[in-house]
Amino acid sequence: MNAIAHLLKDRYKVIDIAADYSSDIQIPNLNGILSGDLSGAVIKSGKFLDSAALAFIAKEAGWIVTTVDGSTLPPLHTCQNYSMPGLIVAASKSVHQDLLEAMQSFRSAEC
Repeated sequence: MNAIAHLLKDRYKVIDIAADYSSDIQIPNLNGILSGDLSGAVIKSGKFLDSAALAFIAKEAGWIVTTVDGSTLPPLHTCQNYSMPGLIVAASKSVHQDLLEAMQSFRSAEC
């Protein structure tokens, strides 16, 4: 999410998959959550078979996982089309708080 990158670059190395992807330079993908290559991620939305599944695994491993507004995850049976809403996945409370604040700033600017 390039729209929040500038809000985080002073504290983190920010990777925007859409802007930073290159066939020449390898960047961590969302699997980096499990290997420790990433300390957090904001996911616009995810299908149960991809990023939502990784978010679920991260949550089970002790990471903090919420929707992008900081709410707890909805029960799986309430999700439509095997999709989860936008998610924040973070290794620590401080990383989660920084990502949440960036998302809140972004949403405030949209209005």
